[in-house]
Amino acid sequence: MKVSRLAVSTSRTLRLVRGDLEELGVDMALYGKRDYVQTQSIGAALAFLGLDGLIAPSARWTCDNLMIFTENHALNERLDVVGSEQVEWGTWAQEKGLLDS
Repeated sequence: MKVSRLAVSTSRTLRLVRGDLEELGVDMALYGKRDYVQTQSIGAALAFLGLDGLIAPSARWTCDNLMIFTENHALNERLDVVGSEQVEWGTWAQEKGLLDS
């Protein structure tokens, strides 16, 4: 697996926390299952409104994810690979605390 480090900038990005997702109709008890209808609708609405990004809680791990709406991401904003490495997924994920030992 290849893991890349990115340099990213955005100018119109919204941050949502779990409570915001609940208010927008996401069933947090099912968050992380493969039912993306509501979260995809939220993303589509934000992209339609011209936002270039969304920061939201990961459904699988204790971190946030940045989603970039490329159709709204301005040419003067950054989205550059600044480094990458080949890793063995299981070992890398355990070292990062993403998988149980």
